[in-house]
Order: sequence, then structure tokens, then C-alpha cells
Amino acid sequence: MDKDNRTGSFIMRIASGVKRRLDPTDKGRVKRLMKNPPAVRQDSIVFTSSDDYTGNPKALFLYMIDHGYNRKYKITWLFEKKENFFNFDIPNVSSVLIWNKNGERTPAAQKAIMSARYIFYSHNVNWCRKYSQEQDFINLWHGCGYKADMKSDKKKIYYDHLIVTGSKYIDIFRKVLKNPDGNILDLGYPRNEFMFSSRSQAGKVLDSMKRNSGADKAIIWMPTYRTSRLARLNTDTGLGETGLPLLYDDKDIAELDKLCHEKGVLIIIKQHFLAADFKPGRNDYKNIVFVDEQFLREREADLYELMGHTDALLTDYSSVAIDYMLLDKPIGYSLDDFDRYEDARGWSFDNVKEYMPGHHIYSKEDLAAFISDISEGKDLYRDRRTEILKEVQTYRDGFSKRILDYFGI
Repeated sequence: MDKDNRTGSFIMRIASGVKRRLDPTDKGRVKRLMKNPPAVRQDSIVFTSSDDYTGNPKALFLYMIDHGYNRKYKITWLFEKKENFFNFDIPNVSSVLIWNKNGERTPAAQKAIMSARYIFYSHNVNWCRKYSQEQDFINLWHGCGYKADMKSDKKKIYYDHLIVTGSKYIDIFRKVLKNPDGNILDLGYPRNEFMFSSRSQAGKVLDSMKRNSGADKAIIWMPTYRTSRLARLNTDTGLGETGLPLLYDDKDIAELDKLCHEKGVLIIIKQHFLAADFKPGRNDYKNIVFVDEQFLREREADLYELMGHTDALLTDYSSVAIDYMLLDKPIGYSLDDFDRYEDARGWSFDNVKEYMPGHHIYSKEDLAAFISDISEGKDLYRDRRTEILKEVQTYRDGFSKRILDYFGI
């Protein structure tokens, strides 16, 4: 290679290196942050949650604000979706989008995570790992229930600490999350405090729905998903065209609506946010209302506060039943696809039906009996529910403070 060519090649390498160092794009800025991590701020806390500003992170965050923790700590909320993003009008609290319009991580989100002393989240943060031993990644999680590991999901859930509701779940989660030495903490879920709260409009929303239907009692129906919008989580058990247990077509829903009207009962069917097979058809029923996160968000109503105002829960294999037991109200379990679900997913522990203290519902007739009992104020399984509660919920209140005290916040 002659001298001119060597000089040209050298200049190109220098220019390429400078371009990489000075890359003005978000991707370039994130790379530079990862190579030169910012210092960890002892007063910095980051929150993020699946479906944005929901669940345990939201509940813990609001507790901190209510009790003035933001006077001492700088708190940052990371939002996944632009449509859910909003700014907090709260001192020392900021909002940051994780992804830009090109689907690239934003430097602001990367810096917030890397400089935070504590990171609270509810599902996973696959895009990030801890950058300093000073940091604590605290997975508040999203439910202690009945379902076993997803064999198709090979991703390892990352955490330094993971929160559960009862000591029974410590070994279960170590096994399910493939981490036999995982630091699983029995401290309880902050979101369960919402069931005893009236800070949102949930009570007024429910009262309005009951008036419109002429109902005296309200049942919230929260089925878990079978076919998920995340294909790796599918547990398809061949339900009908509605995607609901027990009610396989519009005719079944209409018949149930008529029964509920006769019994003075309102049923609120809450779609699981991961559900992909939820097709309720028309929504002009008198005593059945379909709701989702958007419905609640538009009415400034929190889901767990709404649950606290209802008279009973209808679910299946969802962890919401474990939380609802704290309310000491009746629970019905739809089990029409129990065997198929067991084959597809399995259970966290043996004799799982013994940990379902309520009506076991296999047919429309069983469902009608459950609705009749709620209408008449009957609670047939209260004693059994009290016994199970001792095993699955160590604490009854004080969840947020307990977590913050544990970490010295």
C-alpha cells in the first residue's frame, strides 16, 4: 500500500472513531452511557410497571408520595408506551419514556436506571441489568397464585429481590423462576392496600353501574388469559368464540344477563391485559359490563379499589383470588377447563383445588347457583377461606411501609 493510501485509511479510521464517540443518535448516546456509567445516586429511585403506571409499583409509589418520601428521594417513572405517558405535577418526581419513535432505548431512561439506587418493577426489565453493586433491583411481581411455570418461556426473570405474599410461595418462586438461591421476600403486595382505599373514583364508578343496571350486588369477574397477545405465554384450552370460561357464545352471555337482572346482580367482566382471545361481541347487556384498563383509566378508577367495593369475585386460576381473600368476601372459581389447563400449564403446588375456598363452577347451572347465593347474601365457604388465607397471606396490611423499611428507605 502506498503512502497516500495508508494516510487515507488512517484518516478514515480516525473519522469513524470520532463519529462513534460523537454519534448524536439515541443509540449512540446509550452506548456511551454503557461504556461510562454515571455514578449511583443514593437518593434516586426508579419505578416501572407492565402496561404503565399500574399494579404494585403504582401502589408503592403513591404510598411514598402520600407520606412525603419525595422530599428526600428523586423519583423517576419509566413509561413503555407514548400513549400512556404523562408528567407528574409533584416535586422531585419526573417521567421518562423508555423507547423513542424508532424503538430505540432513550438515553434518559438508560441514565435513570444506571444512576438509581433502587429500581422497583413488576414483571421484568430485560433491556437492563444492574451496573453497580450499590443498586437493588426489586421485583414487586404481579401475583402469587396457582399457575406453574411456562415451559415455553425460557427467559430468566431478573431480580436482586422478589416480593411474595406468603412464606408458602418462597420455594415455589425459586423453582418457577429457576433460581434456587433467589432472594424471595415474604413482605406482601402494596396493591392490596388499594382494596381498602377510596382515593380514586372506583366507588362512584361502581355505584353508577349498579344504578344503571338496577342491581344491589356486584360481582367482578376476572378470568386469566388462555390465548395471550404474547405468543410464548399461550395456554389455549379451546374455549368458545367469546374467549370466556363457561360462556361460549353470545347466547350464553345473554342468558346470564337475564338471570343477573332477575337476581339484582351486576357482573363486571375485567379483561386480562394480556388476553388476545377476548371477544365479548355486543356490549349492550343490562347487568353485564365489560371493562379493560382503558375503561378504568378514562374514569380515574383503580382496579383494586374497584374490587374492594364489589360483593364477590369470580375467577379461575388467577392470582387475584389470593389477593381478594384479604377482603373476606365470597369467591367463585370457574373450572370448566381445569383438566385441559392442567395439561397445558400445570399448578404451582399439589392439591390445588383445596386452595380454592369457594364455589367450584363447572357449568352454567353451577354459575347460576353462585349468583343466587351472592344475591341472597350467602357466604358458604368463609371458614375454609379463613384457613387458606393464613397460608397464602402472611400480613393483612402495612405492605408498602414494610417493604420500604426492609430496604432502609
